Amino acid sequence: MRTALLTAALLALAACGRDEGAAPAAPTEAPPIPSKPPLVEPPQAPDRLGFVDGGGVERLSLSCSAGQIEVAVPGFERIGSEDRLTVGAGDEAFAFAADLQAPGEGIVAGGAAEADLLARLARGETVSAVYGRQTVGPLRAARPASLPAFATGCTAAPAG
Repeated sequence: MRTALLTAALLALAACGRDEGAAPAAPTEAPPIPSKPPLVEPPQAPDRLGFVDGGGVERLSLSCSAGQIEVAVPGFERIGSEDRLTVGAGDEAFAFAADLQAPGEGIVAGGAAEADLLARLARGETVSAVYGRQTVGPLRAARPASLPAFATGCTAAPAG
């Protein structure tokens, strides 16, 4: 009992001399500097999308750069007198100029990235292509989750 009274008295004396407005004593060691979290960059929009048939074989691809779309259909034979490739998205057709001098197999065509085409792609509509008498489609995107980012990235104003 005596020890408890002595302890209580010592605590009361220590509290009496204490200034409530006084700043706490500075720590003897500097606090650690918090580390910065790693910089997380948003995923970049894909600049190329493949479109596949029912068997999962890629039959057509779309690439986008600076507001221009390039369409590649490796399975089409070149026709010297045909300079237009038509791409269908849903129930709408979009014409692209074929590059008959492009290296490699198939047909490559390009043109402006039209807002209606990009909106249809973002919604996940199927894609088809017609070149002369050759057709392919309807095709679905190999990575459907990438369609909205592709469309958004393609509509972005070109850098510069």
